[in-house]
Amino acid sequence: MFPPLQVLIIRKCPKLLGFPFSNHIISPDWFPKLQKLEICDCPEFFLSVIPMSWIESLCHVLILQVKLLQKLEWSKSSDGVNLLIKGTGDLHSIDQVLVFDKETGLEKLTLDKCPPLELKHLLMLTSLKTLFVQNSVGLVGPLGGGQSDVEWQLPVEYIKINNLNGNTGEEMTELLPHLPKLSKLEIWDCKNIKKLVVGMDVQQTTSEASEMGGGEITAAAAEEEDDGVLLFPPHLSDSLRELQFISVPELVLVDPSTLCPGGGWLQALRSLQRLTMSGLSTSFSCHLFPSSLQFLELWDVKGMGTLEPLSNLSSLTRLELHSCGEDLKCQGLWSLLTTGGQLNELEVRASPRFFADWDPNPRRALEDAEGGEEQQTQLVSSTLRELWTDDIAGLLAAPVCRFLSSSLTKLTLLGVSCEGMERFIKEQEDALQPLSSLQELMFWCFKDLQQLPAGLRNLTSLEILSVNYCPAISSLPNDALPDSLKKLEVLYNCSKELKQYCRGLEGTIPEICIL
Repeated sequence: MFPPLQVLIIRKCPKLLGFPFSNHIISPDWFPKLQKLEICDCPEFFLSVIPMSWIESLCHVLILQVKLLQKLEWSKSSDGVNLLIKGTGDLHSIDQVLVFDKETGLEKLTLDKCPPLELKHLLMLTSLKTLFVQNSVGLVGPLGGGQSDVEWQLPVEYIKINNLNGNTGEEMTELLPHLPKLSKLEIWDCKNIKKLVVGMDVQQTTSEASEMGGGEITAAAAEEEDDGVLLFPPHLSDSLRELQFISVPELVLVDPSTLCPGGGWLQALRSLQRLTMSGLSTSFSCHLFPSSLQFLELWDVKGMGTLEPLSNLSSLTRLELHSCGEDLKCQGLWSLLTTGGQLNELEVRASPRFFADWDPNPRRALEDAEGGEEQQTQLVSSTLRELWTDDIAGLLAAPVCRFLSSSLTKLTLLGVSCEGMERFIKEQEDALQPLSSLQELMFWCFKDLQQLPAGLRNLTSLEILSVNYCPAISSLPNDALPDSLKKLEVLYNCSKELKQYCRGLEGTIPEICIL
């Protein structure tokens, strides 16, 4: 008879020689008072299937490197009740390690290298709010069967899937109608999702496809048409707040007119606030995204040409564009930055001609051509507070800087596309002067730049000056720093000479940070 243990820890017992458990098996029946269980690095150890009713009575369970499992961790904390299962190639069913013998209070479930969840498992996850599934064949198995007619829903609010190799679109399409509270969805590295249709259910799509095909669609053709398709059901239009598609290289937004007039694009997601997409393939001939968006991040999205497809985003406060084409131009940005727009933060990388030849005040250009009065040149102001850009030449033009002069407080200049640039020309130095509201100025990754622009002293609101990855700069220009400066940063990959020069400024600036 074993004593009423509350803590059981077994570590590094390859064969458990002399261990008093027959066949190296632990049964929950032996430890009714147990609160903490750890079994680590015991590759020959085998646990009997753990009932959920028993594991929920424990405060913490950690099992590492045993048969069928690389890791199983159960924990209760202020963040909720969490379970992580990381399997091995020999794990073919969750039932081999854990039996859902009751409805569970589990709130977060993470599955790594695990077989798909079955309907009988899902029906027990009545408190589940967060589901992560990664490095697995699939997300869920078929949701039909003997209980297919039973109406069921899960309170899941957040799903993240990463590197799933099955028919992920079909599995998600079948699962999503049962998640009425889903507000955040992340899909990473799921190459088998190829088409996205928004605002339709399976029955509606099938009906529309049949009408389009005159009822003569063969089973093989229908299967090919559905291959890789992910359908967002109508209820996501109201529940979904955040959506990410990362490294889904063949993803295409299906033209809704080919399925259902007025059915889709992402505009149907009328409650969506945050969107991140990479590698999107679609036509940008119209507005694709809902006007409810507050945050938009696009990676490797080619074909936009300008920002006109985004001009309807009247609620947008932050926009990030990464590697969206060297020829991407900022036309359309004006509507996001002026009356009716709310854009406060803009980051543009790997589009070195983004601001080129842009006059944000077209009426001024017309008046100049007609000999108009100078006092009429500034007609509108900008909402932009923070800007990151690698288009140095385009930004540092007088019309653009005048347009941003009263609003811009933080500017980061990225020199990755400025190879061979040793100094700023006078016109660029002069263009900086109107930025009277600028409080923070950063220079990043100027490989060949030998000196900062002159005239920084005239930026009378500047409080932070930062230099990073600028190895050719050895000192600062004479009288370069304004009296308002509170912090000087010389950080990564800067020259010893510049660091030594800035150490000599100690006592004249409240804070100097040198790495």
